[in-house]
Amino acid sequence: MVRNARKPLVVLVAAAAMLALAAAHPAAQAGAAGSALPRLQSQYVRMPDGVRLAVDVWLPPGTTASSRLPTVLETDRYWRAQAYPGGYRHNPNYFIAQPWNRRGYAYVFADLRGTGASFGTLAAELGRAMIADVGSLANWIAAQPWSNGRVGVTGVSYSADTAMLSLALRNPHITAAAPISYDFDPYEDLVRPGGILIQPLIDPYALLLRILDKAGGTTCATSAQTRQLCKDAGLTGAAPEPVDGPDGRALRAAARAQHFHNVNLVQMARAGVYRDYVHGPQSWTVTSVGSKTAAISAGGVPVLTFAGWLDAGTQDGVLSEFAGLPGTQESWIGPWSHGQGYIANPFQPSRPLTAAEHRQLNDRVYAFFDRYVKHDGHPGGSRVLHYFTLNQGQWHTTTRWPVAGTRMRRLYFGGGHALTWQLGTAPGSDLLHLNPTAGTGHLDRWNTNLTGDPVVYPNRAAVDRKLLTYTSAPLRRAATVTGLGRVNLTVTGITGARHGALYAYLEDVRPGGRVTYVTEGELALVDRAVAPAKDNPAWRRLRIPRTYARADAAPFPLHQRQRITFNLLPTSVQFHAGDRIRIAIAAADPDSFQLMPANGKASYRIGYGAASPSSVDLPVIR
Repeated sequence: MVRNARKPLVVLVAAAAMLALAAAHPAAQAGAAGSALPRLQSQYVRMPDGVRLAVDVWLPPGTTASSRLPTVLETDRYWRAQAYPGGYRHNPNYFIAQPWNRRGYAYVFADLRGTGASFGTLAAELGRAMIADVGSLANWIAAQPWSNGRVGVTGVSYSADTAMLSLALRNPHITAAAPISYDFDPYEDLVRPGGILIQPLIDPYALLLRILDKAGGTTCATSAQTRQLCKDAGLTGAAPEPVDGPDGRALRAAARAQHFHNVNLVQMARAGVYRDYVHGPQSWTVTSVGSKTAAISAGGVPVLTFAGWLDAGTQDGVLSEFAGLPGTQESWIGPWSHGQGYIANPFQPSRPLTAAEHRQLNDRVYAFFDRYVKHDGHPGGSRVLHYFTLNQGQWHTTTRWPVAGTRMRRLYFGGGHALTWQLGTAPGSDLLHLNPTAGTGHLDRWNTNLTGDPVVYPNRAAVDRKLLTYTSAPLRRAATVTGLGRVNLTVTGITGARHGALYAYLEDVRPGGRVTYVTEGELALVDRAVAPAKDNPAWRRLRIPRTYARADAAPFPLHQRQRITFNLLPTSVQFHAGDRIRIAIAAADPDSFQLMPANGKASYRIGYGAASPSSVDLPVIR
């Protein structure tokens, strides 16, 4: 569910004022007077293999055993609610459940196995056992006397991932899904874009997970770093909410003891260099919606989703869903951070979404679930995508992608750092050194996915002076770029290139000189091999065919001219008349990615001209 009471992909802790309001509100307690069933029930639900999951069930006041309610189900990684010393329950989920309850829904929120107050040991993030539990919970809900047998799955970020992956189970009770800011393919779209690990970001995030799980005995008090992480996340002194009853705390302690040996995400991220990595139940294939498109399509469950143009690669995932899943879809790609907490538009100042903007997004989810969960709406297979064009400020709607009227326009690198519409004949090359200080900042598109923080790209003019840039002449008329661009480089590795990486940034240069980030692409050079188009699965149809498999990887040769190509992440942006288009090339982004090579020393020559052309292809709408 879209909300600003909880940040996605971090520990979700409500503000003190909100907690105080929940404590004062009588409906937040166990039951309203005269209700046949309690307002909130916190209990264990046993899975088929015997593992017990901690589950909160929120029912509308006055619910009876014969009410026959539709249900919203969310399964999360970050504790369904927090408890604090003294035994007082602080459950901010009242503010999430209440709107659903007012609309006649039950709201069920569960700790995933191996997390929170649930039992079990987590053997794989987003693994098969974890996802199977979503189906088992849907079965349990359908068996309750107050249920109408219809369940909608939803969530933000991790809980959205579990919601979307659960559709491959083809559970007959799951009739709609609203995964918000979900990761279609965690390998490409988040953890290893272009095959490069987001190491500076994944390390603290993984440590936070270990604190949540007490994995290996890790707690807030383990080190100065863990104390700071807990302070930042509001975790200090907190524990997962126990279930109801006198044994709730003892059961919680027993459950958390089973989390000691939970998997370590850092180990998985570092060891899983290639997409075909498998270690027991852990693999990138298991976590990817792409590997399950046939099963999801066969299930025919309608999907509504929101993503942001500058939220990691979630927008690429929405387009992959659009390309690879033929079922009923309603998708929105807008100027949002992860979880729609902030406006994320590099052409405007960052700000939190207003209450009215949140209501507008929430109302779309309510209407979608009313159609397919509350009522027996029959999905007709229609696919519609609404997208916002940056620097134009307008929403557009399409039923096809690429959108009608799109054609690829090529701009060539040239002498004097020019970007031109015609290929120059004079050959040449420019030297590119890896600069370990030229990053995209600590509030970039990759950070927001793991923190929920805003996305802020300041004027990049100063950073660009550290990079290799190619800039067009001022545009005579406005140009709208919508889709996935493609960078084509002629590269000669000079030093440190065997295990190097290259980055490209699409930027807008205003007449006054301000440089605005638009989008980017990156590639680990060992993954440069392009696969046959026929081997590209349908969900990757919009992306350059590339396997990221171990067998296709090879060190980049030195002193030999090579042709490489990689995508720019999708965007929709209008370049105004008088603006200039810029491509900036880098060999590192130390703010978000591991250095390649690890010693931070590499240099390349980027060619241009007829003999060694380099260019960028942009999808321009006529």
